Amino acid sequence: SDFLESEPFRVNAQCVRSIGPWSAGTKSEESSIHNTYIQMIDAAKHFIYIENQFFITIAQDSVVRNQLANVLFRRIERAHNNAEKFRIYVVLPLLPGFDNTNAVRAVLYFIMCSITKGDNSLFKRLENAGKSIF
Repeated sequence: SDFLESEPFRVNAQCVRSIGPWSAGTKSEESSIHNTYIQMIDAAKHFIYIENQFFITIAQDSVVRNQLANVLFRRIERAHNNAEKFRIYVVLPLLPGFDNTNAVRAVLYFIMCSITKGDNSLFKRLENAGKSIF
């Protein structure tokens, strides 16, 4: 109840959305959301909030080629080195919105590889660099 009675505060936020051949029928790959993610992560001062159906970003992977894992790693490393309080919130659905069981399993597998499982996961890379994540 204290929160509801407190004065409102201003938040600067930016929402981004991607389009591509599979989602909007465009003729080319569109990378502005990827570029915006990178810029926003690098510029974030206190926290990053990502809400997405997928969070697939594996460093040094031949199939997954986005740079989000690398930019998140560098931002966490910068906060750690500067003794800054910094948080990353990634909100994902319980299950991806597919009827195909194999597709759901594949998406969940790659999400886990991105965050916690395997040598190229974000957690493992931070652990190997000696950065405490909790």
